[in-house]
Amino acid sequence: MIESKHIYLKDMAWPEIKEKLMETDIVLLPVGQTEQHGHHLPINVDNIICTGIAERVAQATYGTAKPVISPTIPFGYSDIPVFRSFPGTFTLEPETLVNVYKDVSKSLIKMGFKKIIFINGHYPNPPFIEEAMRQVTKETGAFFALCNFFVIPEAEVQKILNEMDKPPAWGHACLIETSVSEVFGAEVREDKVVGRIPGGFPKELSNFMPVAPAGISFASFEVPEIAEAYWGEEGSPGPLGDPVGHSKEIGERVIAATIEPIVKLINDIKDMKVDTSEYVSKLKR
Repeated sequence: MIESKHIYLKDMAWPEIKEKLMETDIVLLPVGQTEQHGHHLPINVDNIICTGIAERVAQATYGTAKPVISPTIPFGYSDIPVFRSFPGTFTLEPETLVNVYKDVSKSLIKMGFKKIIFINGHYPNPPFIEEAMRQVTKETGAFFALCNFFVIPEAEVQKILNEMDKPPAWGHACLIETSVSEVFGAEVREDKVVGRIPGGFPKELSNFMPVAPAGISFASFEVPEIAEAYWGEEGSPGPLGDPVGHSKEIGERVIAATIEPIVKLINDIKDMKVDTSEYVSKLKR
């Protein structure tokens, strides 16, 4: 096990970061959110998960690529109608969030990192991450990748839900998030574990949600009636999915499925040549 001071920038003094840049140009950037996670989990869950995934990846690739971990960005986007009613939910405006991702990325590039890997732990963040990556790549020439916790382990997640005879709904304070965050040290209030499985949309709302071919989507959760049908009315417990039956064993299965392709990515790019010198040199003029 590699000590945290060798992989976390937050634990390094600046001369140590300078030395680390002689070994690697890869940095993992965890991005999460601070928001309600039902009655049984702390509001920091998304940050716990993305940081934990980043650490597992850094540990697994230290011998080959020596990536480091940036401080976690703890705020994201949660501006859907029902979530606004829960204390503990923060949200940034889309433009603000894109600029935060851009500014943190450019700060890392100015230090000397050339390959930035976003480790996302909050479902709504990716569109804003992708826009930030597009803009900063164009400006700096740096390499970016987005690794999304809510996509990578999908096959393993569905296998677990099927084994436990659970509905396929997951993603928020559910069996999966509860189990994974538990592995990474989140406190689970066992006496308050309760979930919510969303039902079908009421027939009277069908005109809000027309049937559409693949490739067409809607901003459905911005319609209050649709948001309530999916997330529950104000005063509902908060989760999406059923956390009953959570365990560290389930969490470890999901974590393993998540980090495997990210570890491969890190090892595949470790010798890639990326040139950010023109951008960095402009900063010194």
